[in-house]
Amino acid sequence: MNTMIAGRFGRPTTRERFGLALAERLRVPPEAWSVRRRWIVASCIAVAAFALGANEWLVTDMSGVQASREGLSAAQRKLGEAQAAVAQLPAMREATTVLPMPAKWTSADDIRVISQLAARNDMTLLGIEPGAVTGSGLDVMRPLRVTAQADFSHVVDFFEALASLPVLVVPDEVTLKRQGETLSVTATLHSFSAIHPVQNAMRSAMRDDPDAFDSDEEIVFYNPFQPAAYASSEADASITMRLVGLLADHLRGLALIETGEGAQTLERGQQWGGERVAQVDAGALTLASRDGSVRALTLAEAIE
Repeated sequence: MNTMIAGRFGRPTTRERFGLALAERLRVPPEAWSVRRRWIVASCIAVAAFALGANEWLVTDMSGVQASREGLSAAQRKLGEAQAAVAQLPAMREATTVLPMPAKWTSADDIRVISQLAARNDMTLLGIEPGAVTGSGLDVMRPLRVTAQADFSHVVDFFEALASLPVLVVPDEVTLKRQGETLSVTATLHSFSAIHPVQNAMRSAMRDDPDAFDSDEEIVFYNPFQPAAYASSEADASITMRLVGLLADHLRGLALIETGEGAQTLERGQQWGGERVAQVDAGALTLASRDGSVRALTLAEAIE
């Protein structure tokens, strides 16, 4: 019994002897390491460095594998779109053969179809001036100078509906000016009488295309000509301004305003009459009065 007690408390156990030996080995300086130990440590460092480098190689796609996969996916998608377009060719040919067209398209036909299109889209047509025909073959083109009045939504509908005409009509120069409650529209249209679009072909505007936008994204069509809030200066009540644009980043912001004297920009800290520009961001122009009141001017938006 005395021998068992002495063995248990007088000498270290096997686990304790192993721990002491390991501690002694770890305290040995590197210059005293054996060749075998140096090879083992070097191998561990090499394996760790290789693993880290391989992981970084895969994460940064330095081999271009991920980029190649994305390119392949895009190519397959375009191939599918091309195959779908080719599948529609027979129907388009049939629609072309049965499309009624006059024997000779004249300027009177251009005036007629443009007038009808303007009437369908609630545009007040003020005048159509056909020009001289230029080009030959498929490049035969007649310019049409069109002036009209309408609101912004009907102007957009008019230009989108140009694709429904029996001949190819392409807008070349378009000028829109705000005139009271409506817009003054001046446009130069190029009518190619030798090119006849297919009436029954599938056409979808961008606003109706489900693939053009993210399904979770709110689609907002901004009317830049819709009157926004007007602010009167306390110093001169006859001076008004209209907020027409905002430009902002993480450093500074600029607001574009329209006054009776023209356009100018405002930035934070600048005085406007009896008010001071308190903040300019991507959402609003904030003005602060001397009495401490604050108001924000935002761009008017129309959701269709």
